[in-house]
Amino acid sequence: MSNSVLISVVVPVYNVEDYIEECLESIEKQSFSSYEVILVDDGSKDSSVRVAQRYVDRLDNWKLVHKENGGLSSARNAGIAEAMGEYICFVDSDDFLAQDYLQKLYEAAMLYQADLVISDYHEVDALGQDSNKDKGKGLYQQGIVEREEILNALTYVGGYHYATAVVVAWNKLVRTDIMKRFSFPEGVLHEDEFIIMPLLLACDQVAWIQDDLYAYRQREGSIMQDAKNAFRHLQVLDAFEERIQLSKEAGNEELTRKLKMAYFWDIEVWYYFMRTKYKLPWYKLYGFFTRRMWKALVRYGDVWWKRKQLKYLLFACVPELYLKYFYQ
Repeated sequence: MSNSVLISVVVPVYNVEDYIEECLESIEKQSFSSYEVILVDDGSKDSSVRVAQRYVDRLDNWKLVHKENGGLSSARNAGIAEAMGEYICFVDSDDFLAQDYLQKLYEAAMLYQADLVISDYHEVDALGQDSNKDKGKGLYQQGIVEREEILNALTYVGGYHYATAVVVAWNKLVRTDIMKRFSFPEGVLHEDEFIIMPLLLACDQVAWIQDDLYAYRQREGSIMQDAKNAFRHLQVLDAFEERIQLSKEAGNEELTRKLKMAYFWDIEVWYYFMRTKYKLPWYKLYGFFTRRMWKALVRYGDVWWKRKQLKYLLFACVPELYLKYFYQ
């Protein structure tokens, strides 16, 4: 790897012409200087690539990689292959960074000898204005986070802010030699959910930065908000099952127990989201969720006491009744 490049910044680009300028400007203005920027054009069809090209033409440490459309995971994987820095980070092209984002993450990596550094984040709206969303109670103090503690974040469900901060790819600095051992699964939503546990297990030291340095944009039209893709969100349940298997293989009985319990909660939460957020009728959900709950009861039902098992048995038979009487 090049000694002059300490951080590789990977930015997938796909149809974000309204937001990419703000993103790239925030990267150009970083107080940290020893970095490269790898822009990955994932077959974008709007003017995003023209905006990206202007930065590449002007800045020596920026380059633009073109590829056929393959989705966010595919674009990130292409960026990983090109990365030459000691560390790598991912920035989504509709988000933006605090000016000292790279500086503070790299300083933390050096101070704590960390393989992975996680920064806090805040949500902004389509106009880039802070949403002032309540983050809830923080999970960590500044500095090194013990492995067991960071893995426990993977047992939280329901969009809890600090659990999301652990799972996502875009608020992190990772040693490149570790990141290159993995690839994001292609063709799925919530790709971060599949890769985060293997990545955490591969890191000896993980550090947390309390500073709010990454702006995550919530916007209409995002695939994460699209009702047409609602069923694809349910792939996250497969990620939970993979975590359970990894934990069992690692011999971590307590984490395995917590992950099994969280899996049931996640089934509940996603049924609720499908009915309320994405407005899908119960009869379109019935087959998927009853099969999923029956399977969970057979495989993992022993983590619950008898009364809870009976409640989940009701869900396995009539999810709508469970939602009405027992979901909290």
